[in-house]
Amino acid sequence: MRFEAGTPVYLKPSVKMELLLDRWLAWPHLVPPVQYAMNLAFRYLPALQSFVANPKIHVAASNDPALYGGPFMDLPEAAAGEIAALLDETRQRSAALLRFAADFKAFDRMLQEAGTGHSLDALYEKLPATLAGLTELVYDHNNQPVIRIIEELAERTGLSNRASQELLLSTVADADRKFFMNTPRVSGPGNAFARVPFASPLLDKLAAMRTRAAPFGELAELFDAATLAREDVLEMFDTEAPARKAPDYDGEQVRVRHFGHACVLIQTPEVNILIDPMFTWDAADDGRFTYVDLPDRIDYLVISHCHQDHFSPEALVQLRHKVGQAIVPRNRTGSLADPSMELALRSLGYRDVRSVGAFDSVAVPDGEIVSLPFTGEHADLDIYSKQTLFVRVKERRFFFLVDSDAINPALYQLVRETAGTPDAIFVGMECNGAPLSWLYGPLMTKPLSRRDDDSRRLSASNAARAWRLVSDLGARRAFIYAMGQEPWLRYVMGAEYAPDSIQARQIRNFFERCEQAGVSFEHLHIGKEMLY
Repeated sequence: MRFEAGTPVYLKPSVKMELLLDRWLAWPHLVPPVQYAMNLAFRYLPALQSFVANPKIHVAASNDPALYGGPFMDLPEAAAGEIAALLDETRQRSAALLRFAADFKAFDRMLQEAGTGHSLDALYEKLPATLAGLTELVYDHNNQPVIRIIEELAERTGLSNRASQELLLSTVADADRKFFMNTPRVSGPGNAFARVPFASPLLDKLAAMRTRAAPFGELAELFDAATLAREDVLEMFDTEAPARKAPDYDGEQVRVRHFGHACVLIQTPEVNILIDPMFTWDAADDGRFTYVDLPDRIDYLVISHCHQDHFSPEALVQLRHKVGQAIVPRNRTGSLADPSMELALRSLGYRDVRSVGAFDSVAVPDGEIVSLPFTGEHADLDIYSKQTLFVRVKERRFFFLVDSDAINPALYQLVRETAGTPDAIFVGMECNGAPLSWLYGPLMTKPLSRRDDDSRRLSASNAARAWRLVSDLGARRAFIYAMGQEPWLRYVMGAEYAPDSIQARQIRNFFERCEQAGVSFEHLHIGKEMLY
């Protein structure tokens, strides 16, 4: 197969555009440089060192399904040389980030001992150069000392991860992708790497080629001639347009499409609203919707919170050229555990980003999007950047609880005053999530006991709480997310539930309650289209 430079070609829908930092798949905590530094120093560097020292342990562990998602690289022993080279390159390329992480952890430990309630002024003289100008030393209202990070200054102080940013075009199937947090991407057939910043307009052009052909020669802006001459790379492109499932809607009702997990598209002829974009790229005859089934224009893109299954840099960069305005919840400014989603999106190339607080309303044609409180699911960390959503369009009302645990019924009684009675409610029921350290461990400078760690989980609602919410709001219809059980999401979620798992039992319990009360219910899986 060969293409002339002027031949119009499409990027095949199933080809992955993975965003990488030092060869690790980008997820929310890798986009801001401060959080990336901590993950690089205290998650990824130790993993690389461990694999180089004893790859056999990783090979054995990765062959055990029970350890999927654990701290073991899913690579063959033969990859040890490439991983050793990656380790050396990372140490050199990201030396400033690694110094910052080491200094931050050491200084914070000292601060916890020195900050006893007395003035912190004298400690500024002891600030390492890596932290000076980027941080403020403060107490919270209970006299606990805290390093407050001025995120907006990170790039200005030289703390940047742009040199680590890279694109990987890959033909790997979604179901075969390596787990996002434990395995770096390596060279091989069907993989083509390109050094390019995530905010580059070149990625807009490439993503647009999924549904709009462009001359093959324009790819030379991203890839060298040798790469573009490879047969496996040429197979990533096609001269025929992809089949699309009616991406636009011009009917009189409100069309709702579920793309998997928490990704929902709400459409009228006047407006397209996309919530928590996370979808498959691989087509199949099972009712699923893929990226190419999205409309060419997304007026409002709304993100509920900053976890990897809701804030996907890979999806967000490829949607960028379609999106009018992105709407995200405000963060707790200065918190290491709560980076600004607005700043993260801007670093991904978004220009029109709106941060909202609880009960803020964004007017849309014939309706509104309202940000509502989100409790729980963040292991008791003081994180602000999370929102549940109320969407009203053409007098149809939808409530997206996402992963909130609904632990406070009084809160949602107040919410009903704003949301009214929803036509449908969407709920996640991951009621036994991963422990705190699984996601936030590298950000913690003080050790946490195993007992405490195990008690603080990334959990959403159980049956009793979800039902109480549905009952209090008077919802007519309830949808439960598949919680990552779609075949294309294992590399992000890392979980497979047995029929007798606590999650499966709680979902059955919830549906029994709905059935007894005459509330329509459904366990969303793969994809679904509804009209209201």
